[in-house]
Amino acid sequence: MEPSDRDQIRSANAELRSALDAINHEFDREIDELGEIQRKLAAMKVHATTPNNLARVTVNASGVVTEITIADDAYRRSTPQQLTQDLNAAIRGAVEAAATARAEVLSPIKSVVDGIADLTEMVPGAPSLRELQATLARTSPRPRGQSR
Repeated sequence: MEPSDRDQIRSANAELRSALDAINHEFDREIDELGEIQRKLAAMKVHATTPNNLARVTVNASGVVTEITIADDAYRRSTPQQLTQDLNAAIRGAVEAAATARAEVLSPIKSVVDGIADLTEMVPGAPSLRELQATLARTSPRPRGQSR
């Protein structure tokens, strides 16, 4: 093998290593960002009140009701049927707001994942970023004390 051939191979190898180092650095940055997104989802609470402020509903990032607070005078100011309807409306509103907030928190992942080849396409056996995105989009941590 000629010295010039070796130099070309070394140069190509150095470029490849540099490119892989850049990919690895970007991947590490994205993993850090995923951790932050998971923390935001775990801490997310969305509140909604009934139209007449008789009750307040809190849901988590998945839209699961974590708390309902009913005003002390709710039964004097409303009927059980009306309070039920109002609570159901507040729950629906909170769930919709949680879905919107969750989508906003997950948007950085979507833009990154949509713009690159999936890791499994480049490295056989590697985790799929698209599967991770789908998993995060449909689930989030449950409130403390709740099990699956």
